[in-house]
Amino acid sequence: MLARDSYPEVKSSHIVPRMYQRAWALRGQVSVHIDGANSCVRMSTRNAGTRSRYYQRSRPSGEAIHDIEASLAYVEDKATQPLKQLISGEPVTVERKGGVAQLLALQMLRGPAFFEQREEILAPMLEELQASDFKPAAIAAAGGDVAKVRRRLLSAYLDPTQRFMTMLATGVKMASVLSLMRWQILRFDEPVLAYSDHPVVLWPMSLERSAPFTRQGLGPLGAFEIRVPIAPDAAILMTWVDLSDQEDIRLSARAAGELNAFTVSQSERQWMHRPGAEPPVPRGVFAPLSRMLAPTYDRRSALGSARRAAAQRFIARVEDRRHVDDVEVIVDLPALLTPAA
Repeated sequence: MLARDSYPEVKSSHIVPRMYQRAWALRGQVSVHIDGANSCVRMSTRNAGTRSRYYQRSRPSGEAIHDIEASLAYVEDKATQPLKQLISGEPVTVERKGGVAQLLALQMLRGPAFFEQREEILAPMLEELQASDFKPAAIAAAGGDVAKVRRRLLSAYLDPTQRFMTMLATGVKMASVLSLMRWQILRFDEPVLAYSDHPVVLWPMSLERSAPFTRQGLGPLGAFEIRVPIAPDAAILMTWVDLSDQEDIRLSARAAGELNAFTVSQSERQWMHRPGAEPPVPRGVFAPLSRMLAPTYDRRSALGSARRAAAQRFIARVEDRRHVDDVEVIVDLPALLTPAA
């Protein structure tokens, strides 16, 4: 969180940053498919992937404040150059990986999917609380109505200030988990990749094959792989394979189509692409992309990997900490580690 006396007002909030979208833009515009529409339209990146005043919250006085926007913009500014460098083919370094990981971690949390799933988890948990679980003063203030106390508590958890603080705090922790995974920069010969208002795809550890997901997953420790497009011809694939990070992995148009299928299916309202030809978006049941690069990588090796063990240790160490300032990063795996795949 930033601490200033005032912040610029933001009426149109980007749930997918404009700096991320620029890789797809031609003269500032991208092609946008809007949920329910039969055709795509050209749209400025000023308007694509936005929601009205989405991150606005209120001071105790009731005055509107836009400090969450400023905090997100701070991370975006820090990640702009590292992201450009990875897109252009520069090697994965600790600095670049750490900066982009923070951007992608917040991207997983800044959209509607995170807030909706958080409410779905909290509501039934709070419904199970009994009078003995609350302070007597809270029960008395509600006139003895336990249901009212539960509603008040849920309202407090869902208050914009509380949910945005959770988003920011969780984002820093999640960035380290992403940074401890193995990154492979995927390249395609044509500008065939799409992105969406929920562009980061988590493949659950429990699934061997699946039709495209209709909702973004959360919890990278439980992911078998994570994929995210970063340009029309580049994407990042994250796994728990115990090898060093790798750049310039060439994949086919078929792989691009499989990647697109999940990126598009878990969009909430919009998915986008570079103006021009429509990108491939196949239907069907698919296996993880990592099968194309690491045939021996499976659930067992993922669960037993040294990278994942390091992530588990990190989460255990910071689990009870509200604020985490550092991001742990592994790029080149130490020679003492035995490859898992």
